[in-house]
Amino acid sequence: MRRSRWWFVVPLIAVAACGSGPPAPMPVAGQPKHLTISLTTVPTVRSITISPNKAAFGNCQGGNPGSLTRSTHTELGFPDAHCWVGAPGAPGSYPIKITNKGVASQIDVYGQDAVPSDGGTQWSLCNLGDQPAAACTGPDGPGGNYPGQDEYVVQNFSPHGRQNPAGLSAKPECDAEFASSGGCWAARGDSQVEGFELTGPQLSTDPSAKWTVTVYWMPVPDDQS
Repeated sequence: MRRSRWWFVVPLIAVAACGSGPPAPMPVAGQPKHLTISLTTVPTVRSITISPNKAAFGNCQGGNPGSLTRSTHTELGFPDAHCWVGAPGAPGSYPIKITNKGVASQIDVYGQDAVPSDGGTQWSLCNLGDQPAAACTGPDGPGGNYPGQDEYVVQNFSPHGRQNPAGLSAKPECDAEFASSGGCWAARGDSQVEGFELTGPQLSTDPSAKWTVTVYWMPVPDDQS
């Protein structure tokens, strides 16, 4: 008797483990926070301030009453009269303040020609003394010649009892009025108060009654003057 053999193929089915789901997400970074720290440096530039930046000459004296050109309190007469910004001596008045706001510097000062309101003939800045930068050509006077035609002198002064003997020139020079020691080296924050005396021309060929005089200060390294 023949016995039959039956073969059965049973398929294998992979079954996921019970209770499994999608993979957990990675942790996310938090939000950053910051600290702001301020920093202040010393100045690295040369800088000065002038206060006030405008002034007017007054207390004028001199001139020729016979020619009706005598000075008034606010008007310069001719010839070779004088006007002031402030007053020298004691107690004195020194209305212009120059302050060094930048790095330590030498403080130079200089002027330029006086400019009439009509834009006409200017007054040349000249100097007094034995070796003037630009000699005045007028009559001889104490300390050198007085200003001649269309010339003028500006001398600055300070509370230290000094007055610039030669007067300002068009070339920047050490402002010897700036420091009590007679020098002109100024540390940051140093200041000086000053006034001015103007000696006018022997004769002005320009008829203008209004004039502008400009004075400059400039901070420089001590080897540039």
